[in-house]
Amino acid sequence: MEELFIIENQKQRIINFLETNKDSFKTKECTIGIDSAVDKIVRLVKNKSQDNEKVFFHKMSEFGSHIIEKSGKSCGVEIAESFTKLGGNAPIMSNALGILNVKVNCVSPLGFPEMEPVFKELSDNCTLYSIGNPAYTTAIEFDDGKIMLGQVEYLDKIDWNTLKDILGLDKIKRFFAHSDVIGLVNWSCMLNLNNIFNAILDEVIVNHNVNKSQIIFFDVSDFSKRSNKDICEALELINKFNKYYKVILGLNENEAILLYKALFNKSEPTDLSKLGQTIYDYLSIDTLVVHTLTNSIAFEHSKIVEVPSLFVQEPKLSTGGGDNFNVGLCFGQLVGLNMEDSLYTANATSGYYVRNAQSPSIEQLIETLENWDDLMEIPE
Repeated sequence: MEELFIIENQKQRIINFLETNKDSFKTKECTIGIDSAVDKIVRLVKNKSQDNEKVFFHKMSEFGSHIIEKSGKSCGVEIAESFTKLGGNAPIMSNALGILNVKVNCVSPLGFPEMEPVFKELSDNCTLYSIGNPAYTTAIEFDDGKIMLGQVEYLDKIDWNTLKDILGLDKIKRFFAHSDVIGLVNWSCMLNLNNIFNAILDEVIVNHNVNKSQIIFFDVSDFSKRSNKDICEALELINKFNKYYKVILGLNENEAILLYKALFNKSEPTDLSKLGQTIYDYLSIDTLVVHTLTNSIAFEHSKIVEVPSLFVQEPKLSTGGGDNFNVGLCFGQLVGLNMEDSLYTANATSGYYVRNAQSPSIEQLIETLENWDDLMEIPE
């Protein structure tokens, strides 16, 4: 009972802080980039009832078994489109931060020469800098995960020269000098991000004073198609940013497992906290955060904190759930919460999103924290 009281008291303290300071968040500035996608969200039809009601594949394993059974034969699967929305880690994060009243510079390939209509939905708090054309993604949703089918050839064309030619070096320097949070996300889908990281270190922040109140958040995404050499080079570059900023690396469970195998070439430990600690000890950054469907763990210097996720059995929308977790995490850090409190804002932001298929306002974030216990579901 004492532990429960501490948790409830902590959440109330976070709520009180957000309510008291919510008008000041609009003075904060973030720069997020540099990927984007137009996401088509679909479900796969398993069968139909006599009255033509669709029955979907609910579990990824269920669909996997169906495909295995059809090996050596042909089969057809009906796709039921739910909707099309803005996608890519950077636009989703930018939009969600903007809804939380943060000023955002969204540097992404949003369409060229004309912007894709779907990106015009981005929050009014976002200033848009389009650097090319987006990827196109079909997101196959299941209750326990998703399969992202991406066409990313446009993203492969974006390199450091693209950014300098379109934005200009002075504007890029301003972003890195004045942003409270910088998000460099979706490394796996941006073929030239190592080249861009190198150039930022050499041309943009080489004379930047150490400022640990400024945060750079990195998200590598599912990098299973990238080589170990590429990921190790990326990690070396991410370590170098720690000389100038507070660096946070965010991983979901799958990414943490892939990274462990890439770094150590052996099977991962079953205990996620041991896996995360081993990765963190290898890196030279301030913070590593690993999040799963049921919990999230942060490793920061000598401290480890863990917070349960706001799990939901049947999410209304899971695509973008991880990005909204990252937004809640960065938002908590941006407004001055400690890491454990930031994990609560991260899980509340993600929990609201997957239940409502939209990112929360500050009032909705507070309401989610207030109703935490009622919203919590137990995994089957």
